[in-house]
Amino acid sequence: MAVHIKLIKNNIKSSSSYGKYFAKTVSQGEISFRQITEEACRNSHLSEGTVIAVVTELEDLLKEKLSDGHTVVLPGIGRFSLRVESTGVDEPRQFNIKQHITRVICGFLPAGRRTKGGRILYNFCDGVQAVWQKGFKPKSS
Repeated sequence: MAVHIKLIKNNIKSSSSYGKYFAKTVSQGEISFRQITEEACRNSHLSEGTVIAVVTELEDLLKEKLSDGHTVVLPGIGRFSLRVESTGVDEPRQFNIKQHITRVICGFLPAGRRTKGGRILYNFCDGVQAVWQKGFKPKSS
């Protein structure tokens, strides 16, 4: 398992890291829902209709439970919760939900574990290495 990277130069003049190069992941394309269901069928020996029904029901339940204000925890995947963004007011009595809530967003915290050093290791990242994007290698100095 590997993520592909390339280097990007920071061109923001006001940044303290202006002119430095940083690694950036490069997508290897998108995987469709159809491709995921086909692979899940092969891996689990369930019918495609069953896999599609389960995933569709999970989507419906996530929306329902999140809309009711619950945090949804899926073991091995992570936690989903809804958050709001709002503009500020000087006094609590000035706050108007319709006027000051700018949007509702879904937050996702991937499942993971904390190491003894306090670092978090995310399940989805376990065992993944970085490799150069095909055709990209930095010039040696």
